[in-house]
Amino acid sequence: MGYKEIWSKIVKSGRVMPVRLAIPADHTDKAAILKTPFKLNEQYFTVRVNEMYLSYSRKWLKEWDPVVFITSEFVYDNEKLVVPFVVGPSILNTEGGTPVPEGMIFRDTTVAGTHPFRGDPFTLSIVLARLKQEDYLRKILKLIESTSHTYMGGFATMVKEYIKVATVVLDGIDDLLDSKDIEPLIGHRNTVMQNAGDEFYPGYFVLINTEEQGVDPKKFFVVDNQLKYGNSLADAQPYREHDYVLYSIMSTEQRNDCDLLPFKKEWVRLLQFATGLSTFSEENWLQVKGKLFALQGTLRLSPDLTRKQITELIASYKQEIDAMKEDRDHLGVAEESLPAEKADGWNTDMDKMALDILKL
Repeated sequence: MGYKEIWSKIVKSGRVMPVRLAIPADHTDKAAILKTPFKLNEQYFTVRVNEMYLSYSRKWLKEWDPVVFITSEFVYDNEKLVVPFVVGPSILNTEGGTPVPEGMIFRDTTVAGTHPFRGDPFTLSIVLARLKQEDYLRKILKLIESTSHTYMGGFATMVKEYIKVATVVLDGIDDLLDSKDIEPLIGHRNTVMQNAGDEFYPGYFVLINTEEQGVDPKKFFVVDNQLKYGNSLADAQPYREHDYVLYSIMSTEQRNDCDLLPFKKEWVRLLQFATGLSTFSEENWLQVKGKLFALQGTLRLSPDLTRKQITELIASYKQEIDAMKEDRDHLGVAEESLPAEKADGWNTDMDKMALDILKL
């Protein structure tokens, strides 16, 4: 089951046309970072659901469980991927328990990213639904939730591993929609195509469960990832009139979780090899350069890094190895201590082969 078919079912439910607003950058406390558009291969994106507020929370949580379905569709490793995510009743136990203030269910839940922006198309679909509080339904939803949460539990740095189990999430959403015990309330689906002239800026967006004439779009603000309503950024107060979902697409030029990416182990092995040498003989230096060349190739092909950060990482690794060699040469240690890998002729041959390729 693809998400287009699922979205078709949601639209046919007849209650998915809410007020959908893009909050102007100047109406937020992050204006400076929201005015730079996404550029191909230069920035990372992160999608977060910042708030979900239920205006009649006591009735909601007595009879219904809130459920938010989100799918992010983007280009990753030269493929178009669909990443589904579900936020449901278990969020009450894992992210704060009883809502504070009353009606606030959760805040700042990452649902996609951090990944490099690789260009068109970029599609985000988000739906707020309500699920009858039945034990069997909660068990089904808990399974769907736990599967989707594996993405943020570790698969965010190995996207294709998550895609292998993402069909469980999509099939689960489809099965729930086939029942009469879940009701989509509000939703929106948007595709950005820069090649078609669409502007793609980071920013905040809100879905509000009301008619458009019931609110003044100019009076919405976001402060500390919270939706507010008023005449200015300074005096706006938390919005509490209707159910809403506040979400955001943020950009950054650096990701700070590189230690979790697969290439990091290759760098650690290279570092261990180099630190095991008391001096760099010509043969050992060839091995080190061969390994560094191989690592550079791994980084260049990484789908998880922007070109700028790849360049910076390679430069920093080379600088560290050069400094290590300079220290060894300065000490002038005569005795050579080779690591255990020296005994493995195949690894030595591979390192020399990499260096030969480099010289082509």
